[in-house]
Amino acid sequence: MKTSARLSLAAMLAVCAAQPSIATDGRYRDFVIGDRAGGMGGAAIATAADVDAIFYNPAGLAHSQGDSISLSANLYGREHHRTKGALDWGADDKSDTFVTIPGAMGGVSRLSGEWVGGFGVFAPKQEKRHIVAADGARTSFNNGDYNDQTLWIGPAISWTPADSRLSLGAGLFAVYRDCSISQSSLQTDVGSINGAIDLSVLGVLASVGAQYDLGDGWSVGATIQTPNVRVWDDGTLSINGIDSEGQDGFDFGIYSTDVKADNYIPWQLAVGVGRTVPGVWGFSLDAIYHPSRTFDLMRWNIHGVPVSQSIHLHSVLDVSLGGEYIVAERYPIRAGFYTAFSSIRVPDDPDSTDFITTDVDMYGVTFSVGRRGDNMSVNVGLDYAFGEGHDLGNGRDGEKSRSDCDRYVLLATVSTTYYF
Repeated sequence: MKTSARLSLAAMLAVCAAQPSIATDGRYRDFVIGDRAGGMGGAAIATAADVDAIFYNPAGLAHSQGDSISLSANLYGREHHRTKGALDWGADDKSDTFVTIPGAMGGVSRLSGEWVGGFGVFAPKQEKRHIVAADGARTSFNNGDYNDQTLWIGPAISWTPADSRLSLGAGLFAVYRDCSISQSSLQTDVGSINGAIDLSVLGVLASVGAQYDLGDGWSVGATIQTPNVRVWDDGTLSINGIDSEGQDGFDFGIYSTDVKADNYIPWQLAVGVGRTVPGVWGFSLDAIYHPSRTFDLMRWNIHGVPVSQSIHLHSVLDVSLGGEYIVAERYPIRAGFYTAFSSIRVPDDPDSTDFITTDVDMYGVTFSVGRRGDNMSVNVGLDYAFGEGHDLGNGRDGEKSRSDCDRYVLLATVSTTYYF
């Protein structure tokens, strides 16, 4: 086999052999974040205020009750992922991981009578997996770690003309993605393939939004978010394979520090409607649309051989619905529901795709209780998301197979906001 062909094949084999840890689920959220929004299923486009508005709809900053700072909005819990029969000896690929996620933090300041500004740091997406497994005969082994997290960091501003029911806002975010993957697969009678990838990607995106007060507590809102534009990336790839028989053409070692990646965030349109009776109750309903998009998830060059992994994301329409009831004007009880559909479609014929994907559609429910004082609010709650779908597993001879997959994430949330 020619050297260039062998290197190309080795690179592709190493990436594919890292399944099930190397994957993209194509969901745009696995949980919801925020203070009030976190308990209401992320439904906030028409009713967001304070730090929540920076992320959901910057126009909502105009309705902030005063200067505030959110010192913490953390999520603690457990993440479960299982792909049935995905390992090469027919066992389930199963991962149960404890996760700690810094959900959101930021501050809001009224700049003048018509202008309100804010700055926030948000972690809207994180996925972690860890697997250590072997077959009963101890002839096949599979170990892997997968950690993929995205942070949004940036300012937002809103403007409300005097005596107007309309508020407008805009936000600008640096989007930083950090992804680390390692995988080791060994079959004692065949050989081993080991791989590790470390990716860092920095991009920017903007959002513009509007909220309109219809009267009697009713409001509507809309936001448009631009696609992510990559401004910097850095990646390292290390892979090697060893044939147990020592056959020429299979043994290889590759190391590259020129791996390019993307954040795969398309543009977004979100609309919402809600009603709030101050100190009594409220509700909000949102619809969020992401269009289809095709792009290169990763690209690298090894000894002059270009290798890339392209992926197609289908269009997705997610919804969020939430409500709250306030006891004695100080104790909010909130509940919500949201969807997190996958934009990935695992094909019936696994050979029709070159990339390892997961298409689990998630459904989430949220609940929180809190206390709002004159200068501080505290909320604690739960976020449970669950779903089923498909993944691609590896057979003993390396062939791919379509496998059933299930996943759930259970998180406890704590948030504290101070008002000045």
